[in-house]
Amino acid sequence: MTKTKYLLYAFKQQKNNKYLYWYETDEKYFVQTKPPKYLLDANSKTLDTIDEDEIIQNPWLEWKSNDVQKIISKDGICINYLKSTNHDFITKNEDMKLLEMYSYLVENFDISKSFGFKTIQEWHKMVFETIYPFAGKNRTVNMSKGNGLQAWEWRVEFLNGLPEFDVFLKEISVKEYDSVDEITNDLAKCTCDFLFIHPFREGNGRISRLICDIILAKNGLPMIGLKLKKGDKYLERVHSGYECNYEPMKELLQMKIEEGLRNE
Repeated sequence: MTKTKYLLYAFKQQKNNKYLYWYETDEKYFVQTKPPKYLLDANSKTLDTIDEDEIIQNPWLEWKSNDVQKIISKDGICINYLKSTNHDFITKNEDMKLLEMYSYLVENFDISKSFGFKTIQEWHKMVFETIYPFAGKNRTVNMSKGNGLQAWEWRVEFLNGLPEFDVFLKEISVKEYDSVDEITNDLAKCTCDFLFIHPFREGNGRISRLICDIILAKNGLPMIGLKLKKGDKYLERVHSGYECNYEPMKELLQMKIEEGLRNE
């Protein structure tokens, strides 16, 4: 699959003795520069005309960048194989792929072994490879999200924390825990540190909860990742963890695990 902006290329049109090259987003089309020859060879589709109501201006910012992670819509949507700027549509597809990943790991993952960040990269690729061209790759750009007290910026240099996180993850992923208190102590740190580093361009929240759930399952405890909601002051707890105060996140994890145990 094409891992550059040319993933949006749709067809060419001959007009006034020259070719126009059309790209697709949200079932509309915009003109941009000629794609590489190998793409034109793979997609020889040519149209004579295109309806005016199907034509839009290029909706992607930083289009000229050679770093595909920089190409986003005005609303912050990353360029994607779904060829969409619709947040709800993309979220639905992300959720579906994550559930498929849960099913796959339940059936195929060897929970007796430890795992580190390399495994997490593989999981990220498996979840997002049909959605984003950078699936499984570390982010290359600074990111920011939220407003007011919930605002945060993740700088590229935060990725320098990955080696330490990798060591910690390998330790806790093979550890056998004796109590909910003990495991939530480590999972709170794992979740918050992972989200502080924010290693991927998209999908960090989903992957952090997947990590948490796999470690819980290895210890015979209920998976709770899909039950962590904003209504539980989840983001505030995450931000407390950014300042190395893991107690709020630990409290939430403990509460959700105990709820799961009561409902078994």
